[in-house]
Amino acid sequence: MSTDLPKHNLPKVFRFVARERAAQALLLALSIILLLGFTRRNDNTGPKLVKLGWQACADVVVAGDSRTGGGVAPGQLKQFLPGMRILNYAFAGIGYGPEYLDAIEGVLDPDSKQKVIILGISPQSLTDKMAQNNSFLDLKSTYAFRSPRLAAYFQKLLRFTAPIKMMDALGGRLVDPHIQRQYRRSHADGWTAAYDDPPLQDFSGYLRDALNIFDNNPVSPTIVKNLTNRVARWQSQGIHVYAFRLPTIPEMVAIENNQGEFDEQSFASAFEQAGGRWLTIDQFRYPSLDGSHLNRDGALEFSFDLGRMISSQEKDPQITNLASEPQMRL
Repeated sequence: MSTDLPKHNLPKVFRFVARERAAQALLLALSIILLLGFTRRNDNTGPKLVKLGWQACADVVVAGDSRTGGGVAPGQLKQFLPGMRILNYAFAGIGYGPEYLDAIEGVLDPDSKQKVIILGISPQSLTDKMAQNNSFLDLKSTYAFRSPRLAAYFQKLLRFTAPIKMMDALGGRLVDPHIQRQYRRSHADGWTAAYDDPPLQDFSGYLRDALNIFDNNPVSPTIVKNLTNRVARWQSQGIHVYAFRLPTIPEMVAIENNQGEFDEQSFASAFEQAGGRWLTIDQFRYPSLDGSHLNRDGALEFSFDLGRMISSQEKDPQITNLASEPQMRL
């Protein structure tokens, strides 16, 4: 008995096979896309875009580079500044150029009864190169076609739609053992908590990076002057402005002071003459992630101490007269 199909049935068979193969190919392509999306390096593009969309929504704005982004947890500050909306508006590699300063002011709610700006000062953020070429400006130009407001609703999807590098597709975390060991968590208030498992012991790579940043690129007197002028303007508008030098390790401070030509005492004096309030920090008290940034526990401890220092200087009775002593949250 012949098993050949009648000729008039062959087109139906071909269509059935074609549909089945197309479905299989679509399923395979979708699986590959999802696999690449979940295994690629997480560059936190989504949360950064959400930050770009912040407008007139905070009473307290924390600003600075990635050391501030990972070092200041608004949740800890809120224990000393109850009822205030606090956001961490820091970006990696930022410099205190005019566009960033404008954006900081734009995050403050103009109807807020008490406006505060907290500036994290790392000497790198006071150099010409960082002010002219940084992640804040890159994000504004690269993702200008995206709505930051939509980013707030589709934050997780942005990870799949952001540009992907070939290295991500070919290995991502598996290629770079440091990236594989480092964990970062972006919080809705802008803080990025980070820790290594096991903790990083050799900080030499990050110290070399700092040397490279300051190569023919010391702290710029022009950037410092523009910043202090802006502080004076903010103060005249009734905005309280605080600043502090970010905690790190002795080797990093030596590089910043020598190669970076940063004079903390001189900067603090100019900042206070402009009307700002300089906070003196114990530089070496808090555990470091990599010789530059604070790890999660160090950031929580430092933020708690920072909140206490700021609340002691604020004059509002609702802030200075707390019902009970806050407890550090880990």
